[in-house]
Amino acid sequence: MPDTDASYDPASQPPQDLTPVEKAPFPWQRFFLSFGFAVVAWFAFWFMILLAVGTWIVMAINREPNADLKNIVSISARYLTHCLGYALLLRDDKPFPLGPLPSAGD
Repeated sequence: MPDTDASYDPASQPPQDLTPVEKAPFPWQRFFLSFGFAVVAWFAFWFMILLAVGTWIVMAINREPNADLKNIVSISARYLTHCLGYALLLRDDKPFPLGPLPSAGD
């Protein structure tokens, strides 16, 4: 015979709330925007690779980096960070063109 706890009385237990818990709807708009910005980040990454090659070419010719090119690289790196941050749910503010374009000193 199983050992039962003589002090257990199911009637003395508080009633459990059996109402179903409503879940928030899936954020489809955020999902599609995140996917789109992930694709944009992929292209921005390859654009930055081309900028890096261009920077090294300018550096080989002039022996110093071009200030305007450095500014473009800085803005591109921040934009890539914004796109990936939004796609990975680390940021809630939307990147450019749905939000502001990051500045070089941002």
